[in-house]
Amino acid sequence: MEMSYLAHEVELSKRHEEILSLRTTLLQQMENQLESQANKKKLQTIELKSANERNRLLLRDLGVAEENLKARAGTHLHPSFVTLKTKYWTFVEEHLPKREQFLLGQAESPVEVTNSKHKKSQKEKPQDNVTIESSNLPPLPSTFKTPPLSPHSEKQKRTKVSRKKDG
Repeated sequence: MEMSYLAHEVELSKRHEEILSLRTTLLQQMENQLESQANKKKLQTIELKSANERNRLLLRDLGVAEENLKARAGTHLHPSFVTLKTKYWTFVEEHLPKREQFLLGQAESPVEVTNSKHKKSQKEKPQDNVTIESSNLPPLPSTFKTPPLSPHSEKQKRTKVSRKKDG
């Protein structure tokens, strides 16, 4: 029986050594992984700083280019275009407060929209036997006056007709 205790003790001791060896290996792997993560984090920080610096320089260069383009474009614009542009933005600034609620979808359109079919039906109902006169309309075909024909134009018509008969 003592032998069995001794053999069991030796077996447990070997198993304990294996576990300690495995623990040491795992601890070493964890330390290596921790170092690797720290190095990656440092590298990412450096890359982030360089990217931010590059972006800052690009934005500055774009700003300079934009200012140069504005200066160049401002000198080449036709005066009537500049006036038109100024009037447009003045109009927008004046009318934006009136239309702001409409643009936000909180009110109806400030401009009255009419339906042409609705207009026609309203005109026809009350005005059955009333004639509408408008000075803006062109004259009717019956009131057109044709210009007098010149004596030469009648001769030209006859010669054209006789040429067609001959040809």
